[in-house]
Amino acid sequence: MKLLKEISPNLLFIGAIVLISTSLWTFTFSKKELKTYKNAVSVVGVSTKDVVSDKAVWRIGIVRKSLDRAQNVKDVNLDEKVVRNFVDSLGFNKDEVSSSQLTVNTIYKPKENGYGDTTEIVAYETKSTFFITTKDVYKVSESVNKLRLFSEEKNIDVVDNTPEYTYSAFESEKIPLLKKAIEDAQSRADALVNATHGVSKTTIGKILSAEQGVFQVNSKNDNSVSDYGNFDLSSVEKTIRATVRVDFNAE
Repeated sequence: MKLLKEISPNLLFIGAIVLISTSLWTFTFSKKELKTYKNAVSVVGVSTKDVVSDKAVWRIGIVRKSLDRAQNVKDVNLDEKVVRNFVDSLGFNKDEVSSSQLTVNTIYKPKENGYGDTTEIVAYETKSTFFITTKDVYKVSESVNKLRLFSEEKNIDVVDNTPEYTYSAFESEKIPLLKKAIEDAQSRADALVNATHGVSKTTIGKILSAEQGVFQVNSKNDNSVSDYGNFDLSSVEKTIRATVRVDFNAE
């Protein structure tokens, strides 16, 4: 009591205000958290669809490397004729095979310190590239390894043998997949609430908000996820995956 008498009335008044303010803030904050918890359920809905690529672009590159630039060109042209004849034997149509693109790259001797190159030419790399563009994606996937084995047998340096497979209807799949993802979110929210029956009488109401996730296009059976979205080009058979985060009103 003596201690309280020695405390300034002003300090007591200020202390009382701080105590009341803290109590009110704590009550308000707790009430807000409770309201948010009771009135909303947030879930992620997922939908997937397996598709088959409908276009393949197969790049085939043939290389020769030596100090004789002119001879390189002749040798590459001969190698290309052999490869083209083999491609014809695989059953591709002539209108599916492009004309050649010839490039020559000069290779210089590296500096001894490892930084940059000298002016000394050590070789010319001559490369001829052509493309096969077709809707017969399975024929391409079956032919890649055949060409690899053939080129090794003939000692032809094929440096590009990498098809890209695309699915042209990807954009038209987005809306149906998003609808299914929202339906999946609804089912998940209902399941969460049903699991609490006997403890809570909460029911799922209308959608408060929905946020679309990034679409993932992976090779079939690949469940990897990227923040920027995967877009697989290496596989004929793909899986499109859509996600949405949905907040439902909880009543």
